[in-house]
Amino acid sequence: MTLKLLGTVALCATALTGGTAQAALINSYDFDGSYADTLGAGNDLVASGGTISGGEYIFSGNQGLRLTDALPSTTDYAIELGFSVTDSVGGYNKLIDFQDLASDLGLYIYSGTLDFYTTGAGGGSISVGQDVVVGFARSGGVLSYYLDGALIASAADTANQAVSGANVLNFFEDDFATSQSESFAGAVDYIRIHDNISTFGAEPAPAVPLPAGLPLLLGGFGLLGLMRRKS
Repeated sequence: MTLKLLGTVALCATALTGGTAQAALINSYDFDGSYADTLGAGNDLVASGGTISGGEYIFSGNQGLRLTDALPSTTDYAIELGFSVTDSVGGYNKLIDFQDLASDLGLYIYSGTLDFYTTGAGGGSISVGQDVVVGFARSGGVLSYYLDGALIASAADTANQAVSGANVLNFFEDDFATSQSESFAGAVDYIRIHDNISTFGAEPAPAVPLPAGLPLLLGGFGLLGLMRRKS
C-alpha cells in the first residue's frame, strides 16, 4: 500500500469520524535505497558525495546531505540522528549546519563531546565505531542536547544561532568558511525531524492493511460517484 493511499484512507476516516490527527514525527529519512522521506511529506535529501548501502548513508570527510524546507518551524523543532563515526572524533566535526554552509555556527562533535558553536557545550561521550543517537532540540529559545535518549545539557540560544533563516539544514558537511576541514567520515542510519522532543525514538508509521470493511466502504463511495455520473 502506498503512503499516498494511506493518507487518503486516513483523510476519509477523519471525515467520517469528525476527528483530527497531528503527528509529532514530521519526516523520517531511513536510506532504504533512496534519499526520500519515508513518510512522504518532506523534500528529498540532496547528497554531496557518499553512497547509500545496506540501509545507511555512507560518507567521507567533506561529504554530506542538504535538506531544504527542512523544519516545520525554524525556531521550535527537534532533530534526531542515528549514526556512527568511522574515522576520528578529534577536534571539531560538524553534525548540523543551520546557516547553509555560510558560517561556523552549528552543532559539532568536539573532541568526542556534543558542542554548539558558539552557544554552549553539550557534553556526552561519542567514540569511533559507536552507534549513537543524537537528539538536538530548540524550544522557547533553549537548546537541548540528547545522547541515546538521555538529556545531557541545555543552553539558552539568545542570539538565535540555531535558527535557520532560509530553513535549510546541512548534515555532516562543514561550512565553506573553514574550507570544509571540520568534518568526519561515518555511516547514518536515519535522520528524523520532529515538532517537539516527545517522539524522540518513535518509528515511522508502518504500512498497515486496511481495517476490515473499509475497502467495501471506499468501494461504495466509488460506486456512488459512478451512479451520479450516469444519472
